Amino acid sequence: MSESDITREKIIVAARERFSHYGYPKTTIAELAEDCAMSPGNIYRFFKGKIDIAVEIARREALSAVEVIEAVLDCPLRSSRQRLEEVVFADLRYTFHLLENQPKTLELAQIVVSDRPQFQIESLRRERRVFQRILHEGQASGEFMVVNVPATTIALHGATVKYRYAQLFTNQTLAELERELAHVMTLIMRGLMPTVEGRAVVETRIPDETNVASIAAEAAAAAAEK
Repeated sequence: MSESDITREKIIVAARERFSHYGYPKTTIAELAEDCAMSPGNIYRFFKGKIDIAVEIARREALSAVEVIEAVLDCPLRSSRQRLEEVVFADLRYTFHLLENQPKTLELAQIVVSDRPQFQIESLRRERRVFQRILHEGQASGEFMVVNVPATTIALHGATVKYRYAQLFTNQTLAELERELAHVMTLIMRGLMPTVEGRAVVETRIPDETNVASIAAEAAAAAAEK
């Protein structure tokens, strides 16, 4: 990393710590400058304003969430149904724990989305690409009966959006959300998959969190060996 990159990272780290402890509105550029042992003017050399620092932090959190679900997605020997179910549950759990452990992150996300709508649009695109990949694979294998993958991707994303950063929408516990999501995924799977000898597709079971985490770890290890 160049000296400029190191300084920029120092500002981001200091801002993340202050935002998570005091909140975005109560943090000033002067305080960040003091934490970084530099002048406020030096902060502005790297970021036009406080909101730009917040956007960068939110962008990194969004990318981390996508990396988690992509690790699950890349695990071999999984059916398209298993991939889709494990992805949505992994996403729910990751973002729920993030907001639970860092409650000020919710406030930061709301501010960024309100001030920079383009940020949310880009995040939605990243999330939809994951769904679209699974649907294409399921369509190719014959596991899913999908005629229009782009339209189905949008519908699937809309049906599960409540379970992504769930605290934005509800005060339910994680266990309550998981039970509800299992019912939602059952309805989705019965719409995507053909019946078997006239019998309805079996209900979605809540994936074991330990197993899903293990799958993600195995996927990451396999990728590192390539």
